[in-house]
Amino acid sequence: MPRSVLVLFAASLGFFFVTATTFTSLGYVLYTMVAQLGWSKAAAGLSFSLLGLACGLASPLPPLLMKSIGTRLTMFAGCLVLAAGFFIASQIEHLTLFFVATTLMGVGFSLIAPSPAVYLLATWFPRTSARMIGFYFMSGAAGGIAGPLIVGAIVGMTGDWRLHWMVMAVSAVVLGLICLVCIRDAVKVESVEQVKGAGHEQDVPAEKSLWTVRQALRTPSFLILALVMTVVQTAVTSAHSILVAHIANLGEGAAPGALAMSLLAFAGTGAKGLTGTLSERIDPRRILIAGLALQAIAMALLWSTSIVLVATAAATLFGLGWGMAWLSAHILLLRYFGAGIAGDMTAMATTATTFAVLGPILAGRIADVTGGYSLAILIFALLLAASTVVAVLFLRAPVQRPIPETDMIEDGELVPAE
Repeated sequence: MPRSVLVLFAASLGFFFVTATTFTSLGYVLYTMVAQLGWSKAAAGLSFSLLGLACGLASPLPPLLMKSIGTRLTMFAGCLVLAAGFFIASQIEHLTLFFVATTLMGVGFSLIAPSPAVYLLATWFPRTSARMIGFYFMSGAAGGIAGPLIVGAIVGMTGDWRLHWMVMAVSAVVLGLICLVCIRDAVKVESVEQVKGAGHEQDVPAEKSLWTVRQALRTPSFLILALVMTVVQTAVTSAHSILVAHIANLGEGAAPGALAMSLLAFAGTGAKGLTGTLSERIDPRRILIAGLALQAIAMALLWSTSIVLVATAAATLFGLGWGMAWLSAHILLLRYFGAGIAGDMTAMATTATTFAVLGPILAGRIADVTGGYSLAILIFALLLAASTVVAVLFLRAPVQRPIPETDMIEDGELVPAE
């Protein structure tokens, strides 16, 4: 079998695994753990937030490690860190140790996906990198669909969340061995920028943006998009954290919640795929607004219903709106500010979404006080509705301004993006 195919297989399997075992399924396991260990819902939300925070803060690590020890050992190390987090989670008695476990899970996630794999695929498949990276992200999305069902099978049949974590720890070690066998660099990593730029190369040089990063950051267009993305990410992160518990509170146990989580991920995956195509024919701003509105309606429906089937449908509708809004926001960043600084603007907007880690903590605290997540869900619905109104009234393409002389160099070329 060609080495490139082995690399694609191992990288895609890694993304599938980390997605299935962390963000999309942790809410299900937490539901069982909280009930048995007597934790507060706010504490459970904090553990979920630490997973996301660790994942974000650890994102600079993969390029640094790839430069020093190579991609193969970087991903192998990520598997070991992930396995350590899972093993600790299987042995815990105290909440503090579980915080350590979820933090390790976040770090392991970053070391395995997505930046190491994107670099690998961009260098192993230089002519078809876009197609291969698309397949890779589809594999990750499939993990989001399968994860809750896998957890449901293990915990549902055995009632033992410790067994689930132990199985995941062993699986992470097996994944690490697969990475050792299959992963090889096609091009040696010489610099951090080499990794960060992977997958963005074009057959011809990207058109330079007339905007500098500093100018773009000050535009109302960017500020609104960053705000919208933060609200969307807060709602999505919180939904992953509380959906299983909320649906279980409706009286039919956790199994319907696991199905709802999988349907949410499935709808989000399909919507992202369709949004890319639709954006070639329809203004992405309209798609963004429609996605925000669908999410707000879904959250309102989830808040108001006491019927499990309706709640499951609301979760699916939420996933559809999430996929539409999230991808269209990224497309707008590209169209508004140009390909030359699209990477910088996406990174800045993504940094702003770090505040989304507060969502599960807030939802957990509300549940501790009120006895359920309904009020938190209503708050998220109102935030999404407000974001929809802001996008309708104020989101417009930025007006291009002349570049000040201080931002230009002598030959008239733009200063590289900050």
